[in-house]
Amino acid sequence: MLLHIGVHKTGTTAVQTALANSRDILDTWQVRYPGRLMAHREVASSVMGRPLGWRTDGAKPPKEGLWGRTVAEARAYRGTTVISSEFFAESPEDVVGRIVADVGPDRLQVVITLRNLGRILPSAWQQNLKSGFETAYLPWIRRMLFTDDEATRNTIFWRRHRHDELVERWVAAAGADHVTVVVVDDRVREGIFHHFEDLLDLPRNTLYDRRGEVSNRSMTLAEAAFLRRLNVAVGGAAGWRAYPNRVQAQMVKHLVEGRAPGPDEARLATPQWALDRAAEIADEMVTRIEATGARILGDPGVLRERMTGPEEAVDDSAEMPTDAAISALLGALDATRSGEAGGPEAGGLTRRARRWLSERGR
Repeated sequence: MLLHIGVHKTGTTAVQTALANSRDILDTWQVRYPGRLMAHREVASSVMGRPLGWRTDGAKPPKEGLWGRTVAEARAYRGTTVISSEFFAESPEDVVGRIVADVGPDRLQVVITLRNLGRILPSAWQQNLKSGFETAYLPWIRRMLFTDDEATRNTIFWRRHRHDELVERWVAAAGADHVTVVVVDDRVREGIFHHFEDLLDLPRNTLYDRRGEVSNRSMTLAEAAFLRRLNVAVGGAAGWRAYPNRVQAQMVKHLVEGRAPGPDEARLATPQWALDRAAEIADEMVTRIEATGARILGDPGVLRERMTGPEEAVDDSAEMPTDAAISALLGALDATRSGEAGGPEAGGLTRRARRWLSERGR
């Protein structure tokens, strides 16, 4: 089993999409990507014994036995089974030990994709916004980078992105020979696909040619400001619990995917003082990762690289274009209508709303 455990915001969706799109041909090279979904989140939930995600109220419980069946099927397959979910990276030490024991250390190869911490910061904060987060970007990065207390260390950000501790945890359980770190270089688009092709002994461009189009753009400064202020108005993650998961999810999807930002719309920027501190932390983490003896594919210098940014980022008081707000709210309305029983509009946007989006190329 090749177990790809993330981490979040490191190109995992792109790899998972390419693997899912290649299911019909992978068996030619004795590789199997089981299931029908893009990633194996439910498998991770099963072995971890808990619902996954930011809103666990009303969430489906883990599928008991799914992990065991996955391992059994991997053992029965004549080649390599690939399992991929970022949520495996959140596994505590006892779950890591169980995974290694169940699969068998000689049969397991753990793959961890890592990206420059300075690039992860804005992506992770925006992901938090999609989960009902209320804290503005600058106060958040000040806390993440300059506060060292137990509460900060236990935030979801550092549980996912203290990369050295993650690698150390898996090396301790599986052995250095069974852990591979893949360095993601944003400047080399095909790099992450080629690394996985090499790991799976696939011909060059097998995955790259089937990567598909992954819509995962970053929010503009105004879009992020709108969503954060809406979270504050709703009451944060707790306030969103009054609404079905699909309402918030569809609203965010329409906000990000339902429009093409104009060239003059400002993007979120990380100030230089934060990028400098991120580089210092990254250097410490990479040094510890190298000391584990885990195999590293790619240049670790990419992870250490000190990025450049403005001396100070602009605040999040920017106003969002009206069409962006309407697109987001239409997404929420669409989700609400989809949950209604009967009625001519159940299950989708009204014809008028669809026409409004179509006229704007959305």
